[in-house]
Amino acid sequence: MKDPIQYLLNIESRGIKMGLTRTKLLMDACGNPQNGLPVIQVAGTNGKGSVSAMLAGILKEGGYKTGLFTSPHLVEVNERIRINGTPISDTVMEQFIMDYKEAIDSLEASFFESITALAFWYFKKGKVDVAVMETGLGGRLDSVSVCEPVATVMTPISLDHMEILGESLMEIAIEKSGAMKQGIPCISAKQNKEVTEVLTSQAVKMESPIHFVNGEKKQSFTINLPGKIQKENALLAAETLIQIPNFTVSESIIHRGLQSVRWHGRNQIIKENPFIVFDVAHNLDSIMNFLQYYENLCIGGDSTLIIALQARKRIESAISKIESLFSKIICTQAGDRNPMPPEILADNFSEMKAVVKYSDPTNAIQHGLRSLSKEDGLAIIGSHCLGPAVSSIFKLSFASI
Repeated sequence: MKDPIQYLLNIESRGIKMGLTRTKLLMDACGNPQNGLPVIQVAGTNGKGSVSAMLAGILKEGGYKTGLFTSPHLVEVNERIRINGTPISDTVMEQFIMDYKEAIDSLEASFFESITALAFWYFKKGKVDVAVMETGLGGRLDSVSVCEPVATVMTPISLDHMEILGESLMEIAIEKSGAMKQGIPCISAKQNKEVTEVLTSQAVKMESPIHFVNGEKKQSFTINLPGKIQKENALLAAETLIQIPNFTVSESIIHRGLQSVRWHGRNQIIKENPFIVFDVAHNLDSIMNFLQYYENLCIGGDSTLIIALQARKRIESAISKIESLFSKIICTQAGDRNPMPPEILADNFSEMKAVVKYSDPTNAIQHGLRSLSKEDGLAIIGSHCLGPAVSSIFKLSFASI
């Protein structure tokens, strides 16, 4: 096989496959590395990656050898799997693929099923003290759920991936709550009433203690990620480690861990004069959170928005807010499996706005940069798949955290 990593990326064409049967069989072939591995499983809708990165940062600060599995990546697939912040090497990935390609092919395992197996295998091989595992999609049927975690963490649940998880918030909450395990504690962010009822009902069914974090609780720590929502994510990460007895982390360790954490593409300030920010907000709730953050910046000059979305995303409720904040809107598309063409995305905006369309995100960003003065702002949002263009234009690496 000429390029084992390209082989792994190529099987992404198999699409999303819900269900645990193939994952369990693939784990069997890999020696069931998830067994006996201390895992904190993070589920929910928005903030999963940030909360996972914060948990990993605190645990690393506390002296624990910590694995971190997140998705999707911004530029390189290696970003998804880290030990103590360092991405997995090409050599180790190639070893896994060469050893287990036959099993992956015979099972017709999806990309996510395969990368999840790789993560568990790498963390077991690396003898980590703890692995923080971000759930990819849903919970009940997600590949990460083959593990027996020491705790389940639930970030705020909202509408997303409705074509797979269900059209209503209750249906989605039921799927997400399926990540909870018998007798295993669940620590949840503050949820709306409907979601709270679903999670509480599941906790009773699974005989699992559940603790809801009070989003209004006074926060005495500072974090390295800007925005109100990141403070709420930090509170959930800190409360998780306070609630579960498996790891000893002092308040000072939590403080230092949160101060040092870096997580790319989350209100990531690229430049200040003019102000340029990159955020992977890609559904209604996350986009509204970003808009609140951007509004509070009080940019002195004009603001330009560059946006790309997947075809299934629904952001109609955010349009008026977007149009009030940005004088120019540039619609583009990135390398998603199912991108929304810029022409379709542009149709969301009123004819009164200056809307520009580019099929290439690199060209879109270059266009947005041309007329910026020092007082202006430029926001790039909508998809992790904008990562390569952002990385290339601004000479950024997303490898180290």
